[in-house]
Amino acid sequence: MKKSETALIGRLLSWTAVLATLLVTPWASYDPINVPKLAILVAGGFAALGVLLANRADISKNDYRLFFILASGFFIHLTAVLIFSGTNVYQEFFGASGRSTGYLAYVALLLLYVCAGLSANIEVLKKFFWSLHIAGMLSVAYGLLQALGLDPANWSNPYSPVIGFLGNPNFQSSFIGFTGIAIFSNSLSSKMKIYVRIFNYLFLFLCVLVIKETDSQQGFLVLLGGIAIVLLMWLRQSTIKFLTIPYMAIAILGTLLVLAGSLNKGPLAFLIYKQSVTYRGDYWRAGWKMTVEHPIFGIGLDSYGDWYRRARSLEATLRRGPEIVSNAAHNVLLDLSSTGGLPLVAIYLLMMLLSLRAGIKFLARTQNFDPIFTGLFAVWVAYQAQSIISLNQLGLAIWGWIISGLLVGYEINSRAKSDALPPKNSRRNKSKVDLKSQRIRASSVLGISLGMTVGLILGMQPLIASVKYKSAIESGNSKAYMDSANLFPKDFIRIVQVVQNLENYGFSNEAIEIARPASRIFPDSFEIWNVYSQLSKASPEELALALRQMRRLDPNNPNLK
Repeated sequence: MKKSETALIGRLLSWTAVLATLLVTPWASYDPINVPKLAILVAGGFAALGVLLANRADISKNDYRLFFILASGFFIHLTAVLIFSGTNVYQEFFGASGRSTGYLAYVALLLLYVCAGLSANIEVLKKFFWSLHIAGMLSVAYGLLQALGLDPANWSNPYSPVIGFLGNPNFQSSFIGFTGIAIFSNSLSSKMKIYVRIFNYLFLFLCVLVIKETDSQQGFLVLLGGIAIVLLMWLRQSTIKFLTIPYMAIAILGTLLVLAGSLNKGPLAFLIYKQSVTYRGDYWRAGWKMTVEHPIFGIGLDSYGDWYRRARSLEATLRRGPEIVSNAAHNVLLDLSSTGGLPLVAIYLLMMLLSLRAGIKFLARTQNFDPIFTGLFAVWVAYQAQSIISLNQLGLAIWGWIISGLLVGYEINSRAKSDALPPKNSRRNKSKVDLKSQRIRASSVLGISLGMTVGLILGMQPLIASVKYKSAIESGNSKAYMDSANLFPKDFIRIVQVVQNLENYGFSNEAIEIARPASRIFPDSFEIWNVYSQLSKASPEELALALRQMRRLDPNNPNLK
């Protein structure tokens, strides 16, 4: 594509990633974290589609054949899951409450991935690299405010107060880890002035401090793993490259000790092991059971929460009590395989392996240390590592998907090619050519405008519903509150809350009138049937039906025997 178009895409990718990470709406919406991020993600993804369609004639497909095949395969199977899995269409398309990782989110991530791959050049990489710095610096600053008790938002949060803009200390610590990796890689640049290098190390210290305040080990593991990769690349391209092999041996030994420690084995177990590892094992086993029982199309996008009670073992049910559940496998691969089937996770793995191969190929043929590419590659590896023990939070996922595309595209676009010498032109003609190459096509502007408009219309729906629900709660208007149960897109968590509150405040007739259709729309929601079983206006037949459904959905629950 033209230089002007790739520059436009670079700005689009950077702004989308930064805003999807930083935007929160605690004063406006009931869900202040996920739905605003979904709106930005979808707007950016469809804007990217608009630019791609406007420049489709300029896109060379030869070098990108495998890239396009895998991206197309992911989209096709994702769409097949939406059509054939047979789960609730609202939940599959827009995502589950509190997660928002349904069909719409994955399509947007895929569009950004493709757009990043097709536009990757050094300027786009630089822009995106610095956008990570900006988002990270703002996240660190906000984390420090939270640690000092100066947070202007009154979050409802049972964990560490340092949750940043991502709603959870684990996500905050991981993202600060990404930032620290980029800062460290940049500080190793031979062209950096000494005062900038000192500033980088001071900021890296702040990153470590904020990660400590999150009380989450994820960030330290992410940061140390990424720094280890950056140091390896720096060593092999430095004057002391003879230390590369000993360093690799130490790094491998350290990795093995960390892995053993996370499983409560070895000398580092007392530092690393947490009881939550055992709980993650319960989530993983349940996710694998869902995968095996539904290998082609999975259980339906973002439907893990509907199936967890059915898939968990008796031991997992009793470990912390039957009411402790999860709506994610806490492993991105198992989330994809359980909700989208084995073909979907297989294509995703191939896409990530393509990015890994591209990163290794570029680094292998580079003679000098490249702080930008190396930093992004190390962040990408760190993202993949944390995704094994975490879920696909949109504010983190957007960085992993865009960097995946950038690695592939930059490796292809940086290959040595025998370009013909340009014809001899006068300075005036050359200036005209340069000016022409810098103009953004009207079709690109139209494409990005239309794409963003469509994306906003789709992506804003959950945010609009969340804003209206919060407004209905605060208004004290019973009619507005009852109507909020049926806001589009329908959300079983919102419906359960409305029904339960109506019942508690004596509006029993209204509660049953909302619960009846909800049980037909969300037949696999344990929460719907559970609140149904507590309604005073439910008939004996309805109460018996609710109990049967609860037993079906939670067969190992001893309280339902």
